[in-house]
Amino acid sequence: MKLLLFLLLPVMAFGQLKLKDKMPLDADRFIGVDSYKNTYFLVNNALIKTSDKDRWNYADFTLGSITEVDIINPLRILVYYADFNIVVFLDNTLNEIERINFNQVEDYLNIETVRMANNNSVWVFNKDAQQLELYNYRSGKRSIISQPIQGNLLSTASDFNFCHILTEEEVITYNVYGSILRSYDNPGYTRLWASSPRGVLALDKAGTIYFTEAPAGEFKPRVEGVKIAVKDLQLSSEILYIYDGDFVYSFKLTKP
Repeated sequence: MKLLLFLLLPVMAFGQLKLKDKMPLDADRFIGVDSYKNTYFLVNNALIKTSDKDRWNYADFTLGSITEVDIINPLRILVYYADFNIVVFLDNTLNEIERINFNQVEDYLNIETVRMANNNSVWVFNKDAQQLELYNYRSGKRSIISQPIQGNLLSTASDFNFCHILTEEEVITYNVYGSILRSYDNPGYTRLWASSPRGVLALDKAGTIYFTEAPAGEFKPRVEGVKIAVKDLQLSSEILYIYDGDFVYSFKLTKP
């Protein structure tokens, strides 16, 4: 569902938004742009990657619908299939490297979301225990990061060292050691996105975007006056990408 977006960004972090590019895109979902400026999106349950010169695709229709894609490491892309509880890792040309079948790991894991972490690990939200864990897919070791979390899970966002949890009741940020860096009542956010380096975007029910630069920082809004019907978005290296279902808009964030 598209939302009418009013771009709201922190007063201290950025000055103005300048439209840098507008690229047509026919996709079911816009995933984002990696550190090498390659674009990722989903079409008919296939992951597509494009550069200025090349195009790659990956699909495994036997695993059901693609639930999540994490491109934080463009040399090891994570694709999660919730229907089969399976993660597939892809290389930079979208060839399969390996996969994790969470149905077959020791102490079966029924996961709701999964994101890349550091040191051969992934962040997983254990659906049965309702808690955040780190799973090392080399050693098979599981580290419990959180106590059971109350409320329905709405969204997760992460980088290698921090994971942000959004429920109907609260927003919580954890580090890899299980420390809570931020915890407060959800003021009405509906979705989170991790941004680089080490920032977080939040979207509320009114279509307002909030941003924080630090893992434990405060979300601060700022009206910029840009109105776009938003379907997906990403903030990477001070470029804000907004997909409205027809175009990907790239805005350069300039500091005051």
